[in-house]
Amino acid sequence: MRLAGCTPIEVQENAEEEMRIEKEEAARVLYVAATRARDLLVVCGVGDHAYEGWLATLNPVLYPPEDSSFKPQARQPAGCPQFGDDNLVARLKNAARPRGSVTPGLHLPKVGEHRVVWWDPSVLRPVSQGNTSSRLTEFLKEDDNKVRSEEGIRGHEEWQRQRASVRQVAGKPEWTVVTATSHFAMPGVPEESGIDAEEAKTPALPEVAVESIKIDFSRPHGKRFGTLVHAVLSVVPLNSDHDGIAEIARLQGRILGATEEEVAAVTETVHRALSHPLMRRAAAAVISGKCRREVPVALKLDDGVMVEGVIDLAFQEPERSWTVIDYKTDFEVKGRLEEYKNQVSLYALAISRTTGLETRPVLFRL
Repeated sequence: MRLAGCTPIEVQENAEEEMRIEKEEAARVLYVAATRARDLLVVCGVGDHAYEGWLATLNPVLYPPEDSSFKPQARQPAGCPQFGDDNLVARLKNAARPRGSVTPGLHLPKVGEHRVVWWDPSVLRPVSQGNTSSRLTEFLKEDDNKVRSEEGIRGHEEWQRQRASVRQVAGKPEWTVVTATSHFAMPGVPEESGIDAEEAKTPALPEVAVESIKIDFSRPHGKRFGTLVHAVLSVVPLNSDHDGIAEIARLQGRILGATEEEVAAVTETVHRALSHPLMRRAAAAVISGKCRREVPVALKLDDGVMVEGVIDLAFQEPERSWTVIDYKTDFEVKGRLEEYKNQVSLYALAISRTTGLETRPVLFRL
């Protein structure tokens, strides 16, 4: 499109690329428009010659072959009025129809097994240009006796009542799901859980053992350090040596953006953890396929609450029950020890109910 009779040099230089983009966009728009039809697709077309422009892509599936364009399969397709012989309302006297001109009726197009009905425009009622009001405008006009408006008001009020009822029913949760940590957070159940703390029932939980490695209190600590320890322990082979642990710690450290000091401290911490007798037993269970890490669990309690969490590590030894381990890297756990114990106890209870075996929960301080 020229502006003031001129075409910008940038458009001239990139005319071919711009035309390609325009054609691709036209094809996308055409696809969206055509695929929205459910039962019937109505397309504007020129009966005397193939359409030019963005609709031209549809020409092969709209126009019949030239040798049959004058001879429709049916002059009056089902559901249509009687069509005439010409596709123009008024053709000039003695004017010849061009080759390929489509006679109104049912046709088989050049491409596809479908059928296309070409309409006779003379049977269509002309659109009045004098009345500019729409059906919507007429519908919205209030009648003198206010019958339709009153019915509309009552119908809207009934819809509002039904909607409020549905929202009330749908607003009540079918399940109350909380994490193991938040369910046993001191001093009670969190308010956001929607549970009355006085009604919440704490199940009988197994006794928790507390194990620990020698902790270097001069090392880095904090949330990122703890996350890195958990990440390494979730993937490292449990029989890894110091170098193998260091390689995985460097990789996980890059993912978490940890410092070199943190990576070195995590390497040493995990090395000490894997040397602990508890983790050596877990490594032995790996061979028999009885070791699980980062296992999601869910447990429905007697009060109807669904508690979910992720077990750090669980293993079963031959002829023995399951052992569930939860890692903690806090320097000081005294204030939250009871909470941590309840958390790993819940994990053990979930496995116990699932397997029917006794399960020993262990809080492992690293």
